[in-house]
Amino acid sequence: MGKQINYWMDYENFCELAAMAVDLGCVIVKEDNATRKVVQSKDISIVTRDCYMYYFYVPNAGELRIVNNVYGEYVNRGYTETHNAIIEAGYSRISDELKQVSSERLFSISGYYKGDEYISRPACVDDIYKKLVRKVKKLAPYTELVDVHKETGEEYVHKEYVTLQCLELREKGYSLVGFLNKSYPYIPKC
Repeated sequence: MGKQINYWMDYENFCELAAMAVDLGCVIVKEDNATRKVVQSKDISIVTRDCYMYYFYVPNAGELRIVNNVYGEYVNRGYTETHNAIIEAGYSRISDELKQVSSERLFSISGYYKGDEYISRPACVDDIYKKLVRKVKKLAPYTELVDVHKETGEEYVHKEYVTLQCLELREKGYSLVGFLNKSYPYIPKC
């Protein structure tokens, strides 16, 4: 369980979100598939177009544990002390081939169990998460969209958080798809 906000956000707007995370004291972390290493930075130079998934690590909230196995290094997520100290964030993948824009999210767990003891998300992480959500809502305003139901052919209205750039792609015929959409081609996190 946790808190999350789903959105469609392009790379440029995500860089603004990442810059705010750094300004709030976060360290940006990514799992780099090319080097099989976990990379950390206190500036947004780490945010690149070839990696869409990041963690905003709040050092005051706990230790960032890195696990090493035969596949390389990765952040010890799951319901752990480390996941209590990070906020997952990413930007949308755009497939020109499929004419699709994937959704992404800002996510923070509620807490975890250490034996029988429940350890809640630290207040400092909660505060930063709330500020980042407000930024997401500015970058990707809540927008009313009209779509056609695939099975019935009827129109329906729904609201989503979408940046202007992703909305412009939609107007050019791109579909906004969920990040769990099975038709979307596999693109590694980095």
